[in-house]
Parts: sequence; C-alpha cells; structure tokens
Amino acid sequence: MTDLSSASANILIADFVNIDAAGKVNVIGGGIQFLGSDPKTGQTAPFSLFVNVTVSIPAFDETRAAVEVLLVDTDGRPVTVAGAEGPNVMRFSQSVDFRHAVAANVQRPPMGFPGNSNVVLNFPGGLPLPVGATYEWVVLLDGARLTSTTFFVPGAVE
Repeated sequence: MTDLSSASANILIADFVNIDAAGKVNVIGGGIQFLGSDPKTGQTAPFSLFVNVTVSIPAFDETRAAVEVLLVDTDGRPVTVAGAEGPNVMRFSQSVDFRHAVAANVQRPPMGFPGNSNVVLNFPGGLPLPVGATYEWVVLLDGARLTSTTFFVPGAVE
C-alpha cells in the first residue's frame, strides 16, 4: 500500500485544459463551481477536468500507483450515465509510475524530489447530468481518497 502521507492532489474544473509538448498545463476559465446545462439536450456545458497527483518517491515502497478519478453524487454513490452499451460509471483510472523519466545524458532530480502525474479529462459535449443536483469529482490513489471538488448543475427556476 502506498504511503498516503507523502501524496497530495489538486483538482480543477475549467472551460478548457490541455498539456503542451513541454508538459506545461494550460487552463482557460478555471475554477468552475456551477456547470450550466442545456434544457434542450439535457447535457451540461462543455468542460474539462484537471487533476495533478504529487508523491514523494522515497516514501513509496513501489513507484507505481493507481490514480482514479470518480464522479459521485451527494450520497457518495458513483454516478452513471447512459452509453451506447448501457450505463457507465463515471470512473477513470490509470496505473502511474511516478519515477522521473529523463534522457541518459540528463541529470536526475535529487532523492526526495516529488514525482507527479497530470490527468486531463475533456468533456466537449458535456455530460447528461440532471439539473438541481450537486456532484463531486473525487481523486483516489490506490483506492484511498486524496481530494475532491464539488460542483452544482443549476436549472431554470419554475
């Protein structure tokens, strides 16, 4: 099990996020808490999710860990959305090696220098989420919660 005391994460909802060829994160319209919705389509506004997980390499027995991003409702239950093959849980996961990859002729960072992983999830068509509800994106490392961010999907007042 990963030593979570040496791990941290940040999560941000934005209009658009990408990571350029140099590894720099570009964020436009970051810090969204209210995600608009189109009543005709039932889809939220387009958005992006940026997640950064940082760990202290010497504190890990292993340098690999599972990074997971999960959308949950106010009761903490995973959110499902309709898909072509049936309902899908809004869960994204990947195995990450936090060691620094450097070219053979480039100096490695000193021991203890943190390793990190950036994840960008783009939803150019939004998501089919009901209005009037609060949701939470949760970041997990090897199944343990690191951080989260909450957002609300407002609808028209009747």
